[in-house]
Amino acid sequence: MTVSSTHLVLVPSYHTGPRLRGVVEEALAHWQPVLVVLDGCTDSSAAVLADLARSHAGLTVLELPENRGKGAAVLAGAAHALKRGFTHALVMDADGQHPAASIAEFMATSQARPDALVLGRPQFPANIPAERLHGRKLSVGLVRFELFGAGIDDPLFGFRVYPLAPLVRELGPRRSGRRYDFDTEAAVRLAWAGVPPVNLAAPVRYFSRAEGGVSHFHYVRDNATLVWMHTRLIAELLLLRWPRLLRHRRAWRAVAAAALAALMLLPASLATESASSAATVAASETIDPTSPAWAELFGTFAEKRNTVAKFVERRHFPFRKEPVELTGVVRVSAEQGLSLAYATPEARIVVLDDRGVLLRDARGDRTPPADARGAAVNAALVHVLRFDFRALENDFVVRGRRTVTGWTVVFAPRTDAIQRTTGQITVRGEGAVLHAIELRRSAKQFIEIRMSDVETRAAFTADELKRFFR
Repeated sequence: MTVSSTHLVLVPSYHTGPRLRGVVEEALAHWQPVLVVLDGCTDSSAAVLADLARSHAGLTVLELPENRGKGAAVLAGAAHALKRGFTHALVMDADGQHPAASIAEFMATSQARPDALVLGRPQFPANIPAERLHGRKLSVGLVRFELFGAGIDDPLFGFRVYPLAPLVRELGPRRSGRRYDFDTEAAVRLAWAGVPPVNLAAPVRYFSRAEGGVSHFHYVRDNATLVWMHTRLIAELLLLRWPRLLRHRRAWRAVAAAALAALMLLPASLATESASSAATVAASETIDPTSPAWAELFGTFAEKRNTVAKFVERRHFPFRKEPVELTGVVRVSAEQGLSLAYATPEARIVVLDDRGVLLRDARGDRTPPADARGAAVNAALVHVLRFDFRALENDFVVRGRRTVTGWTVVFAPRTDAIQRTTGQITVRGEGAVLHAIELRRSAKQFIEIRMSDVETRAAFTADELKRFFR
């Protein structure tokens, strides 16, 4: 957990229900302080948070007298934070869909680029309703027109770090942007004001109503508000804003280069709990697996428990501007090996075990052609997900760093040959749970894997063993 005097987490809430306490506790575990703005709530939210605040000095609760909408709640929280001396706020929803595990990564990026708006690029789960995905495409297209091109990957996703002074200056005096139009209007107006956008991937959790999910979106009213917002923005752009926007877009090219350099220094997908700890683990921090600081962790992983987790895999190549992205569910079995059940871009299962690689899809089971590099990466991935330290130490120098709740372990290749085939492996987690893995051959060629909803199993069912293993 990181404590900051400049960046806080801001959580607007209106009748969120039972998920509110868990979301706030999760945010507090990753970052402090946390400011919750209750937007005219008449349920038990105030009592729940008052009880939580008694045991968490880093939690502040701001109660608004009446419900005025998400945008109004965020702006009230932003003004409150500015008065307390904070410069930036990460806004996240109170319903549990936004990833608390990504707070440190977004905050570290904001600390490296304090002039920028750090926006989340949502990585949706398989159970997201199709209408939500398709509905976003229209908003993305309209915002690209309003910005004369790309820059904001997803204007509707509210998980983002705002520089507070520009936000209050641009949105505060206006009557618009107070409800579901806030996220989009804030992103566009900050871009018009010269605040450069930086986009980072962030996994999204989706909860149905049966699972406690809450939505206050009014289909007719809020869609009409969004249509009117885009109409106003386009008219204002064409009549007034376009000359300044063109100047800002030229400046963004320099900002993008600087942001890329900053992100390469603190690999975005593997940032730890503060900007300082996000830097590469030093060569002097070699791990002694018998030391008390590490023995318990390695002992826990040595139990080789069965594990299931959702994952987002991003493959970066020197010849592509954008990474190739895959999503699915990973299963690790103590006896059967590793199974990656990909959902996108196409459904298939990859089984990695002591016998090598097996591909399973609609065409049946098959063994891929021999590939020394691929075999080395697959073997390393199996060892990492099992956290088999002994199997890796012959080929890698192992370094690590621990914080109060988290840890980062780096497996540095001992030879150039291993660097060319597997590359450096960086693993991040909390307690006995892995959150992220990176296999990096070079600055431009690497694979990053982020995991969420990690759970352990006593055993897999017979159907799971048949379907996902061999």
